[in-house]
Amino acid sequence: MELFLLILAIFFLYKGVRALRRHSAVRKQGKDEPAPGAVRVELPRGAPAQWFGADKTPEVNGWSIPGGLVYIGGKLLDYTGFNDPCLINTDLKTEPGVSPQYPVEDSFPDYGKLSPGQRGAYLSWLSKGRSDPSADIAYVFLFFYGLERRLLIDGQRRLVSAEERGEIVRELLRLLPIYGENRGFRGYCRNLLAVEWVLYGKPDEQPPYVDFSDRYCAEPFAAVLARYAAAEEPIPPDTALQWLILNPEHGLKTAARRCPDLFRKLFAVRYREKFGDGMIIRSTKTSLTLTYKAASPSLGDRLRLRIPGLPNPFILKTPLKKIAAIAGRCADELEAYSRHIARGGSPDAPGAAALLPRDLLAETPAGEGVRGRLARLCGGEIRLVDADAVFGALGRPVPPKMDLKRSEELAETLETFGFGMAPDVRIHGLRPLPRGKIALFSPFVRPSSPAEFALAAALIRLGCLTAQAVAGVSGEEMNVIRSFLPEEGILSGEEKTSLEALLVWCSSVSQTAAGLRGVLAPLSPDEKAAMGRIMAAVAAADGRVDPAEVRQVEKLYAYLGLERDQAARNIHAVVTGTPRAVPARQGSPGVFSLDMDLIRLREEETRRVGGILREIFSSEDEEHVEPLPAPDPSDPLSALDEGHRTLLQTLLRRETWRREEYLSLCDKLSLPPDGALEIVNEWAFRAAGAPLAEDGDPIYIDIALAEEVLSNGRQKDENQAP
Repeated sequence: MELFLLILAIFFLYKGVRALRRHSAVRKQGKDEPAPGAVRVELPRGAPAQWFGADKTPEVNGWSIPGGLVYIGGKLLDYTGFNDPCLINTDLKTEPGVSPQYPVEDSFPDYGKLSPGQRGAYLSWLSKGRSDPSADIAYVFLFFYGLERRLLIDGQRRLVSAEERGEIVRELLRLLPIYGENRGFRGYCRNLLAVEWVLYGKPDEQPPYVDFSDRYCAEPFAAVLARYAAAEEPIPPDTALQWLILNPEHGLKTAARRCPDLFRKLFAVRYREKFGDGMIIRSTKTSLTLTYKAASPSLGDRLRLRIPGLPNPFILKTPLKKIAAIAGRCADELEAYSRHIARGGSPDAPGAAALLPRDLLAETPAGEGVRGRLARLCGGEIRLVDADAVFGALGRPVPPKMDLKRSEELAETLETFGFGMAPDVRIHGLRPLPRGKIALFSPFVRPSSPAEFALAAALIRLGCLTAQAVAGVSGEEMNVIRSFLPEEGILSGEEKTSLEALLVWCSSVSQTAAGLRGVLAPLSPDEKAAMGRIMAAVAAADGRVDPAEVRQVEKLYAYLGLERDQAARNIHAVVTGTPRAVPARQGSPGVFSLDMDLIRLREEETRRVGGILREIFSSEDEEHVEPLPAPDPSDPLSALDEGHRTLLQTLLRRETWRREEYLSLCDKLSLPPDGALEIVNEWAFRAAGAPLAEDGDPIYIDIALAEEVLSNGRQKDENQAP
């Protein structure tokens, strides 16, 4: 009996020792590694593995492996204390004649766990140049494990030369087009290529094959961002957007994903509007450490790569919020176009152009269609066309009225395509009528000498106002008006084309003298006399003077505070060609005489009245909206009075309002509907550079924009960008 008990005790002791050894082995693997089972309890034995470079052709059990890049031997330990899955163990059996298509069920293949047939299939794939597109992807991953280990384990130990790293990179780039359809392999491969460059490449020479658009590459991208932070350099728009895309806490809206190319272009425009050359972020004290998420289970997510001298920018939240706000607004701007495309609409349809932000029009199929329609309207010359035809070419509805904002938008849209219009409120000081005429021309350039250009535009308008007293503007009168324009060399040919278009429009559309009396009253006698001579020269341009022309000039003279009789004498002097001015008698006005100096107006005299003319003709018969006062930074609503503040707060309750609801709201607040909306939009423009409300039926309210403006006061101390 005692002998039996002794034998039983020895048996249980043996079992306990085996269990302890197994438990110890499992603990070495780590909690992220599944227990291997009893087959892996025994520690590896055999000769240490050898790495074969690309210039070697090793042999394994009768197979030759051209191009090497594999570990071969009996022992290559990983962090668990067992052989690395990538090791081609020469002690294990293989079966010849098996196709590389032979399947492997294991999601994380391990050469030591493969069957003899699977090992034979893997060696067959290696021996045939690793190029069979039908091979099971497990064999590709098994080979990839070895490249990961060589670059990131041996490479960090300085056992890999630059030439060998180049060989591995070339092999990865060769494998990508063959097996890149597999999403997992493509992501892991791009990540390894990016990390290789971050660890060993030149920071200022990013290779074209490094693709940070893949979410697998979020970790190495942090090093790119960190270099901008360390150098305190502006972050370019594409890098800023990629920071947002790769951040797991943020996502892009549907419109951004549906129209990615347009979204990126628009984001670059809006980002530069906000940050100029780019946002500059502070360098943090936290050093950058990358966590390499490996495909190989021997590395798992345990590999930490420390990048000396670089901060960790991913811990900053405020800059990313600002980038996300810009991206959100860009997606909102593309929302209408995105819905048009989603419903099967054509990108080059006239209606599509109306749905795109102006900044994108010139680079889209819709923009090409608009350019063609405008060219047919213009015909390569200055042509007077109906305004609704221009809106039709742009694919936009004719607005009920042409306020300042709509007039500027129309001119800016035409400029996008290289066309100009007259009148252009930005440079001519006049707005077209929505159902009136527009002088269309091409090409358009902005005036290089704004003061000279504005003066010439004002003279054209004053001359046409005088000439239109009888019927219309004659050819002779137009020639005299042209004679007031600057000499060659002062304005470019394109600028003169713009002025000629204005003359065509002014001579065809009735001009008014609205707002003249109040502006003319305070002028000096010399300034009033100079302007009087201009009008007399135009009235007498055709060599005959109609009584209506005299009455028109007399009326303008009355505005100037000049004697009405002086108008007739000045006109008569022009018609009779009196060579010189007759000296005025004491207390009587001087008599006008015509010579080339007076026809063309001496430069100093022209400059003297230029500012006056610009001020006169910037006056309009419309409701004047006083500019908003500068807002208090701590209270963004301080620029609005109580009525408009209440209107804004009410509108922010929801995104859409029926037109009749809005009119009722304005009536309750005793606010003019159009003027109130313009004031609210001006408030938003001053604060965020974008309108808050889109007029129409329904009226759309950009609640996100308002929230950004209203939160600026609270966030003003958080990581301010320059």
